[in-house]
Amino acid sequence: MQRKFTAEEKKKLESNQYTLKVSNCKFYPTIKFKEEFWIRYQAGIAPRKIIKDLGYDLDLFTQKQIDCIVQKIKNQALSGTGFTEGENHNYRTGIKKPETDNSPQTISQMQAELLYLRQEVEFLKKIITADNSKKKQ
Repeated sequence: MQRKFTAEEKKKLESNQYTLKVSNCKFYPTIKFKEEFWIRYQAGIAPRKIIKDLGYDLDLFTQKQIDCIVQKIKNQALSGTGFTEGENHNYRTGIKKPETDNSPQTISQMQAELLYLRQEVEFLKKIITADNSKKKQ
């Protein structure tokens, strides 16, 4: 069963600058929220901390809702078409995403990608270091 927001909870959510819209059951963040969230998420900050740092009361969200927010932002960030606001009806209307990856990126998307790649490089360095230390032993 899906959690429903009370009138007071909706008012709290709507008062935040990063909220586009709130229905009885769904929270719709702005593009700015998604960009901020993605940059911080790529830097290794936990989703709950990011949401709290962006001014939201964590008691308003279930863990499932937080997981859903993370998944939707991750999918949009990696789609190559950028972040969208509101409901995404592309799958219903048959709008196709660009087949090429030549679409212009925003600065925040490039920053997010850069942070992600840096994180990946650091991870690979750790794997190589661990592998080399095993060989020495």
